[in-house]
Amino acid sequence: MKIFKYTCIALLAACILVMGGCKEEDEGEPIETALVGTWSNEDDSNPKTFTISSDGSFLVTMNPYGIQGEGKVKGILVKEGNEYKMNKMKETTGVPAWGDAVGLYNGEYVQITFSNNDTFELKSADNNAVEEYFGGIYYRQ
Repeated sequence: MKIFKYTCIALLAACILVMGGCKEEDEGEPIETALVGTWSNEDDSNPKTFTISSDGSFLVTMNPYGIQGEGKVKGILVKEGNEYKMNKMKETTGVPAWGDAVGLYNGEYVQITFSNNDTFELKSADNNAVEEYFGGIYYRQ
């Protein structure tokens, strides 16, 4: 009976150690503090505004291609090395023309490069649609 008790304790301890080391989907390195704030691409034909919080959560107001109806997309940026993964993206205003497609971009990586503290460029090396929807040069508002 003692062997069974010690085996159970050892297995429980092993499970705790394994599960304790697992990262949540939204955990990563802290985002760059310079990203926190409101940003706009200042493009009248395809306006996009990002509001980014210190925890990496964001809200984008956009009107893809300027003709499909304005909507809002919420999500979270997870920093992994030199890239950010866009997670938990969801269109929140029910825009039928493009809103349902936003979830397809969950887990996509983007590169955010600052040219100064008031300007950054968002690109996607792997997915042209992500770059068309979210990419561009953004200016601090």
